Amino acid sequence: MNQFKPWDNSEKNDSDAGNWLATEEFTHWRVLSVDDDSDFQDSIQFALMDAEVLGKPIHLERVGSFAEASTLLAKRNDFAVVLVDVVMETEDAGLRLINAVRDILGVTETRFILLTGQPGRAPIDRVMQEYDLSDYCLKSDLMHRGLVNILTGAIRNYHNLMTLAVARKGLQLIIESSSRLQGMRKLQDIAIATLEEIAKLIHVPNEGLVCVKQTKDLSIAANGQSRGPITIGACGRLSGFVNKTVYELPVEPIKEAVLQSIEQRRNISSDEFQVLYFPESASLAEFAVYVETKRQLSDTEKGLLQVFAANASKGFGNVALVSKLDKVAYEDELLHIPNRSALLREIGLYRKLGNARHSQLVLLDLDGFSVLNNLFGSGFGNQVLEAVAKRLLKHFSPYNMVARLQSDVFAIVGSNDDVSVGKVRALFKDNFEIDQSFHHLGACFTEISLSNSSYSPADLVRAGLAALRCAKMMGPNSVFDYSPEVERLAVKRYETLSALENAISHDQLEVHFQPVVSLDTGEIYGAEALIRWPTDEGYIPPDEFIPLAEESSHIHGIGERVTHRVVQALCQLKALKLDHFVVSINLSARQLESANAVETLIEVMQASKVDMRRVALEVTETSVMKSFSKAKTVLSQFREVGGLVSIDDFGTGLSSLAYLFELPADHLKIDRMFVRDLETSQQSRAMAQVIIELARRVGMTVVAEGVETVSQIEWLKAHGCQYAQGWYYAKAMPLDEFVEWSKRFQKSES
Repeated sequence: MNQFKPWDNSEKNDSDAGNWLATEEFTHWRVLSVDDDSDFQDSIQFALMDAEVLGKPIHLERVGSFAEASTLLAKRNDFAVVLVDVVMETEDAGLRLINAVRDILGVTETRFILLTGQPGRAPIDRVMQEYDLSDYCLKSDLMHRGLVNILTGAIRNYHNLMTLAVARKGLQLIIESSSRLQGMRKLQDIAIATLEEIAKLIHVPNEGLVCVKQTKDLSIAANGQSRGPITIGACGRLSGFVNKTVYELPVEPIKEAVLQSIEQRRNISSDEFQVLYFPESASLAEFAVYVETKRQLSDTEKGLLQVFAANASKGFGNVALVSKLDKVAYEDELLHIPNRSALLREIGLYRKLGNARHSQLVLLDLDGFSVLNNLFGSGFGNQVLEAVAKRLLKHFSPYNMVARLQSDVFAIVGSNDDVSVGKVRALFKDNFEIDQSFHHLGACFTEISLSNSSYSPADLVRAGLAALRCAKMMGPNSVFDYSPEVERLAVKRYETLSALENAISHDQLEVHFQPVVSLDTGEIYGAEALIRWPTDEGYIPPDEFIPLAEESSHIHGIGERVTHRVVQALCQLKALKLDHFVVSINLSARQLESANAVETLIEVMQASKVDMRRVALEVTETSVMKSFSKAKTVLSQFREVGGLVSIDDFGTGLSSLAYLFELPADHLKIDRMFVRDLETSQQSRAMAQVIIELARRVGMTVVAEGVETVSQIEWLKAHGCQYAQGWYYAKAMPLDEFVEWSKRFQKSES
């Protein structure tokens, strides 16, 4: 006997799902009784022995506990109704079963009728409001109300829900092919795709056509004429009728059906064909879709067509139509533009349609976005992203895609004529209006051709992001042209990280010390501890491995190495009567995010009995601004135990002066870019003078980095800078050399 079984994702494909109600092959309704009272179960079975509902008999199955019912329902979801007792193993077993089926198994169509032999055990008002039930009955009332009557209502409800489920499944078929529909940029293409989808949906040959009625907003001329509805797409034996007015169609029944549908603004149905009418309110024009069926459609198939038509009609007006499910998968939640998944799909579509050869992808990453977010809050950051998206969408046509990949990274894909780094970059020349004020925004850019068929869409985007990282490393507003060299650099990055991990584990990194000299006395004030990585081929530059270490967890291993080396150095200097030196340790943004780095340093110093006043934590202005609140807490903790704090590279970031007054800092360091140009640039001199004066006003001392000439020293000293470091005095050197050098230097100055 052929038994009724609704669609199941694990066993049925989409076509089967669309057929089960249309063919109505099932022979009975399956009902489950869950009750630990076998006598009551017998009475239920007896009452339903010869019962029929909606013309079909009832097949009853019985279980006696929550556990048995859960196991059975987890295996099968084809029960129309479940009769369940409230009280079984526990006082609320029946209610827990309903929750499990709805929330855990995700079964929503099966109807539940709750039974109880103890009035008041589960108050009916509360239960009916909180649980998805068809009915709630006292067992003693079943005979009075009539069990078959109760089941009839529940089964009818179930049948209706399953009908809707099939309609949703049909819509899911449309959603799964939506990438094709969304990729169409012409009504003619959408028309052909729609006919193909309808044929697949109701299992008929692909024979049909799509006609559109002219409006003032839609001008399509058929053979130079604009009279009457025009055929914009056709399939099968009707394909020769494209681009003709309806009046030119030689097949009278088709002509009459299409004209009737448009004139009467309704669907037309017959045993041989269906005409779907798409109203102007949804489609921006009036469309008639003629489909030959050569058979009578079932009610379910007609309903399925209605579901399809309701969605497809909007697609004619907006090719980018997506259902709610598609929206979740392919739309950025914040900006309501395509997301990474949509971009990957679009790239695949370009290739499928043969357009990749002359198309490319442009990526941009906003400069200083994390700083803006931390300074002004995530709300302002969201407004920044919205302003950028708005400008990109305004400039690029719907034929191009603007997407958000992640955080502040955007992508634009389109033809080479429409999309380029130059065109995208030009959009950042004018200020952006954000929160009723205007702000300048910068970004880094790269572009990569879609023509490289050796890359999957995901690999192509990954390669583009690698190139974008290279642009970011070059500094704000940089452009990096993608090339295969990027892949080589990516491999090199991986190899460098692996080698760095090995160097850390084998204690191969060295700590060198660059002196800091007092400009007033000429004596050594201290030194900056700098990590160095020696290899057989020589030292690897810090700017090659430090950024990689900061992106990974290796920066913590390096930090521990520096901490122990500095403590050892301070102990050695103390033994040599050089215990007045202050040694600064660089702390990265990632280390600032964790108090462990500072706590470890304090513990090591206290254990070694090193004076806390001999150590300064050196942090960059930018790293502090990435998480100001956290940085302030960590730095304050260090100063509370006697340590010093130095702000490095001051003047190069985007911080507000108000934050400087809140920072627990002792020194400001003038960045080497200002010191380098003191002799030639009025702007550099002005900036250095501002920093010196600012430090004086907030009670900080100033250290100038990168000092290389006598004239630089004279200018700094004349303008009140207290300390300096740079190659004029010495490069960074191992501890033993630093000790010897400092002795000679002090002696020569005495």
